Amino acid sequence: MKRIFRRLLSFFTGARDEADLSREMSSHLSMLEAQYQERGLRPDQARVAARRAMGSVALAKDLHRDARSFVWLEDLRRDLRHAVRALRRKPGFTLIAIFALGLGIGVNTTFFTIVNAICLRGLPIDEPDRVMYVSGRDRQDRNLNLSYAEFDEIRTRATGFRRVAAYSITIATVGDNRQPPARVLGAYVSAGSFELLGDRPVLGRTFRADEDTPGGQAVVILGAELWSSRYASDPGIVGQTIAVNGVPSTVIGVMPRGFMFPSNADLWRPMANLPTAVRESRVERRLAVFARLADGASEEQARVEMTSLGNGWAREFPASNRDVRLRVVPINEQVNPSVAQRGWIAFITAGVLVLLVACANVANLLLMRAATRGREMAIRSSIGASRGRVVRQLLVESAALSVLAGGLGVFVAWAALRMLSGIMPPEGLPYWMAFTMDRTVLAVLFGVCALCVFLCGLPSALHVSKVDLRDTLTNGGMTTAVRPARRWIATLLAAEFAVTLVLVALGVTSIRASAEARRTEFQIDPTSLVTMWLTLPTDSYRTAAARAAFFDRLEQSVGASAGPVAYASVLPHSGGGQQPLTISGRTEESPPLVWVVNASEDFFSLLRVPLVRGRPFTLADGRPGNEAAIVNERFVRMFLPNQEPIGARIRVGPADTPWLQIVGVATTVRQQQMAGRDPEPVVFLPFRSAPPGTTVIIARTGDQEATIARMRQEVARLDSNLPLYRVMSLDQALRNAMWNNTLSDVMIKGIALVALILALVGLYAVTAHTVEGWRRELGMRIALGATAGHVGWLVLRRVLTQLGIGLALGLAGTLAFDRTFNDPANRATEVGMVDPSALTVIVLSMSVVAVVACLVPIRRAARVDPLVALRTE
Repeated sequence: MKRIFRRLLSFFTGARDEADLSREMSSHLSMLEAQYQERGLRPDQARVAARRAMGSVALAKDLHRDARSFVWLEDLRRDLRHAVRALRRKPGFTLIAIFALGLGIGVNTTFFTIVNAICLRGLPIDEPDRVMYVSGRDRQDRNLNLSYAEFDEIRTRATGFRRVAAYSITIATVGDNRQPPARVLGAYVSAGSFELLGDRPVLGRTFRADEDTPGGQAVVILGAELWSSRYASDPGIVGQTIAVNGVPSTVIGVMPRGFMFPSNADLWRPMANLPTAVRESRVERRLAVFARLADGASEEQARVEMTSLGNGWAREFPASNRDVRLRVVPINEQVNPSVAQRGWIAFITAGVLVLLVACANVANLLLMRAATRGREMAIRSSIGASRGRVVRQLLVESAALSVLAGGLGVFVAWAALRMLSGIMPPEGLPYWMAFTMDRTVLAVLFGVCALCVFLCGLPSALHVSKVDLRDTLTNGGMTTAVRPARRWIATLLAAEFAVTLVLVALGVTSIRASAEARRTEFQIDPTSLVTMWLTLPTDSYRTAAARAAFFDRLEQSVGASAGPVAYASVLPHSGGGQQPLTISGRTEESPPLVWVVNASEDFFSLLRVPLVRGRPFTLADGRPGNEAAIVNERFVRMFLPNQEPIGARIRVGPADTPWLQIVGVATTVRQQQMAGRDPEPVVFLPFRSAPPGTTVIIARTGDQEATIARMRQEVARLDSNLPLYRVMSLDQALRNAMWNNTLSDVMIKGIALVALILALVGLYAVTAHTVEGWRRELGMRIALGATAGHVGWLVLRRVLTQLGIGLALGLAGTLAFDRTFNDPANRATEVGMVDPSALTVIVLSMSVVAVVACLVPIRRAARVDPLVALRTE
């Protein structure tokens, strides 16, 4: 082992070892000369005799090198040193190649980092494959959470699980005497949840079983972020009492930094703090249940056991469980989207295509460079270098380029990820989906760089290694090296433009889809609108009447000083809840889902969303006997196309929900951002009939700062434990709501731009190389009377030919990409990639840009001096 280590070490100490070896050989030669002089030989005779006796010095050095190191490492070191010198001799070529390949590697690394974060990495817990997520599925195969009663039965009856736990995400208000109250994203968790996940607090302890039962002591565990930001990382916080939703609670522990399970939680309370109605009802399905498999138990065994348990519930509790079946999957499969989804495959394909464009670009550059090195390679072969030795030398040069480009790619990916992360709002993604380059990303980066060595270097290496020695040395290296390379260069350039056309078409489609949405859909005017959120804790505001009374008092106290104010359960473009729809007089086996938004009387007028029919809500709407609803135009087109909507009766929710009478039809505004899809059918309910616990307050004012300050003051006066949060203009709130679309648009446009830049760089380099190769021919043509226009057209015609072939292949590729990745069900309504008018504009624009990019070498060709060209040849 020690000998192997010394041999490996010699790779880094080669220069010193060579100097020591030279001194040692000289010393031996001097000693032999001295011995022969002592025998009576003259100095010159002694020197000759010593050299004869010692033998070949070069052979002795080679034998010594073989003994002190690995031969292949020595050869690699020499090849690497030669490659670096070769790249330094052509700095322009080197910089262009590194830039092109670095962009491709950077884009690919960025894309894989995102895929790894969202789809592959998963929760940072112990043995995630052994942790199962248990949920319900209804008759329409929709995912359901479980009720507390169902969770409790699984916990006590399941034998295939070693431990069962549950959580429910909530928003908590933290208050104390030190500073104003703060809103915190938290979770109710059952006892044993942290132990199941394999995490321990850095201070204190976790929940005990007696604290997870009603009537137990109120306790709380803090997250590291809350502990550091609010309590300055004070270790004495454990044992102190703070107010959580107005309830005095004892801090019993602090979780480590980076732990924010289940989503971005920063505070945890026992499941015993759930509202009594939630704990006692089988239809209140608010719990996410997860469990760790017992030793020796398999996922299939757990699935069979849960299926049997679900079937028993269906027989025992038909009112709540008749159409519900239990589903068991690994927890990462539940919380992460599948990379096999059509959208993610298209996303990955786009990143790979950019990398291929970059590799084709650099392969072309290396081919053009290799075409001028035929004489060098012929001389190498003539003095004994094998074909494999020549190929290895060129691959080492390609590897040096890949390493340097990989470094640039890391920087490009880092900058791109920072920019993309800046688009996302706080808490936009769960904590484990951070866009960070971990070991998996770096391993893939290393693999991509290794792949680029062969994709970029192998074509030129194999081509140059086939040179005919006699022909090459006779003709200055131009016959065998240049002519066959032209076919490779033209092929790679055509492939570059084909792939670029696909990516540019994808980017233009994204731009057209956004423009079409702005043109055809109603756009809210966010001018002078400010939004702020408020969460009424269930501990203090258990009933809808209590919540309605609070907002009545708030509206009365604010009065007209804050300007027009409206309340809603959710903002437009921000999602919301869905409920099954029933229309009076119709029976459907599978009721459709509609989006439900609670909105106050001034909601539509404040947002300036016009009602096309009917009237807005009044103070009487929502009271018993005055159940009312407003629907949007999309709802009418989908469910009441041939019927007068005003006066129609509908029901949203379970069968015991009161019937609602439609009193108005609002202009359609998107509730969910789904690019390319039709807007959603939305039912608006009177806010005061059932005020949600979490409410957004919308105000139109000329002085936002004063309005926000006044609102904070009045909320604090009504309840000192209630903070306002997410305070921002409506414009910023809408941008935050649409960050996913913005992120996708930026990435699609970015890859299209990068691909176009790479293709134009490649076309410019090929054209410039062609002009240089034709220099003698062009000089002769000009000497024989050809005009500058004729010469320029000769070069331009070649450019247009290569461009035409690439764009023709690109049109076929665009059609294939569209058919592969666009959902056929939405093709009729989406803005497609194969729209003839759009593709015509794209092709013409790319052609014009490509010709403009080649004007410099075309102009250089037209100005060739025949005397200079012929003299240099």
